[in-house]
Amino acid sequence: MDGAARILRRYTSASILIAVFLLIVNYIILGTFVFKGMNEGSSPVHVTQTVAEGLHKNGTSYTLEPNAQDWLQKSQAWAMLITNDGKVVWEHAIPDQLPRAYSLTEVAQFSRNYLQDYPVFVWENEMGLVVVGYPKDSLAKYQFHFPISWISDLPYRLLALLFGNILLAALLSLFIGSRLIRAIRPLISGIHALSEDQHTHVEAKGMFSGIAKSINHASSLLQEKNALLKARDEARSNWIAGISHDIRTPLSMVLGYASELEESNAVPYEQQQKASIIRKQGEKLRSLVSDLNLVSMLEYEMQPIHTKPIRLSTLARQIVTDFLNNDLAESFTIELDVTTEQCFVMGDEKLLGRAITNLVQNSIVHNPSGCHIHVQTTLSGNQRNALLIITDNGKGIEPCMLPDLVELPYSSKRKSPSYNGHGLGLPMVARIAAAHHGRLLLSSDTGKGMTAELCFPLSS
Repeated sequence: MDGAARILRRYTSASILIAVFLLIVNYIILGTFVFKGMNEGSSPVHVTQTVAEGLHKNGTSYTLEPNAQDWLQKSQAWAMLITNDGKVVWEHAIPDQLPRAYSLTEVAQFSRNYLQDYPVFVWENEMGLVVVGYPKDSLAKYQFHFPISWISDLPYRLLALLFGNILLAALLSLFIGSRLIRAIRPLISGIHALSEDQHTHVEAKGMFSGIAKSINHASSLLQEKNALLKARDEARSNWIAGISHDIRTPLSMVLGYASELEESNAVPYEQQQKASIIRKQGEKLRSLVSDLNLVSMLEYEMQPIHTKPIRLSTLARQIVTDFLNNDLAESFTIELDVTTEQCFVMGDEKLLGRAITNLVQNSIVHNPSGCHIHVQTTLSGNQRNALLIITDNGKGIEPCMLPDLVELPYSSKRKSPSYNGHGLGLPMVARIAAAHHGRLLLSSDTGKGMTAELCFPLSS
């Protein structure tokens, strides 16, 4: 919550600063806009003063300085001089429809506003009242004096100001967003590293310093736990390997003596049969110990893999031949189907042979009444993978139970415990496939047999 509150405070502060900044910028732009409008061109008051100061009397005539005349021409204005009795004694470009004499009331009326719709301005002169008028609809004479062109452009200027504000806000948002992304990017990289089980360290600074510290702490914890797990797995694997080694020696002696008793003519027949049972059970125990050790090594990636190019069809022929030559029961038939001889994979021949043997043996063990076993080597549809497919027409298994078949007997991932056999055959095949960058796919249904597919990348 502290990190969230910090981010919220920083975000609120940034929003307030942006709002204040935009307000100040708008005041400056509007002030400049108004000031420019008020002073656009020549100020009417300035022109009126210039005319009043530039008008001189020479006897009975009046003259206007050239400078003042230039201002009147530039402003398209007219001028006149009204004496104290209300008569116009001097004029310059005055419109014909204007009278040449004014009462005190009329002077009072136009001195602050308009004379027959002409914007007028007055200035006191020693000779009378100087009046300067501008063309109709040229000035808006309110509290301030603005040109009509300036007033007519006001909506467009306000619209331009609005778009300017939007653009400025967008630029500020992009600037703040870029800084935010720059601050978040290390956090994202750190989270990705954590998801890939890699050590990461994010520099703790800015508003996300709390999150960065949490990521670093989580990374340290994961590294410590991974080290402990690795040490535990190595210890477990070494313990299994040690137990396997310790069992082999006395087990070899048991098998040796049992075989000797089984074949000795000096031993009664009944004792020979018991010795035979001891030998067979001992061989099963030796196979179990060997399988347990191999699965453990594969599980923790400690099994050395000696790879070389292997033709799957050749390996499949050899294994099928071994089964046919080892007194396979008549209730079982094995068919070999070699679709192509170009199924080459980089692999360990001994491990791959063990995987194929386990799959065939699985069909035999779980179908005691017999079945037909079909072994096929082929290429995948995209011609990138080598496939070895073993299919039987036995009793099959429910599809929901297939995931359990590739898990170790007492794994927490199993949905149900293993009751039949030690359950190391298919888990071993799955791990051998994974060690060769391949996969084991199982499909089955009750009464419809089972299909096991080994998929490996083709050797280039």
